[in-house]
Amino acid sequence: MNLKLYAIKNLHLQFDRIQLVVVDLDISKRYPLNFVCVLPRYFRILEKRSSKFAKLFGEKSLCMAKKLLVDAWHSEDDPEIKIVINKRIKDIDSKQECPTE
Repeated sequence: MNLKLYAIKNLHLQFDRIQLVVVDLDISKRYPLNFVCVLPRYFRILEKRSSKFAKLFGEKSLCMAKKLLVDAWHSEDDPEIKIVINKRIKDIDSKQECPTE
């Protein structure tokens, strides 16, 4: 699996909402054909294993989420999306230590 985060900005709502989804570039280069799952907004969902992401990655969910977020942060140009990504990285860091690669 060649996983990457893909950011979706929903501008139709009263407020901007950015959703981060996990895609597999081995399946396809185009979204939504390569959709795997949504990265949960709240990481307590990962800890409870109640999301598809947590079911896919098990005990490594938080570390996998951080790796995907860090990779996405480095490749993202949109400052609003970078803010969302950075907030989620900080949330994970407050929960546990993940080895950096």
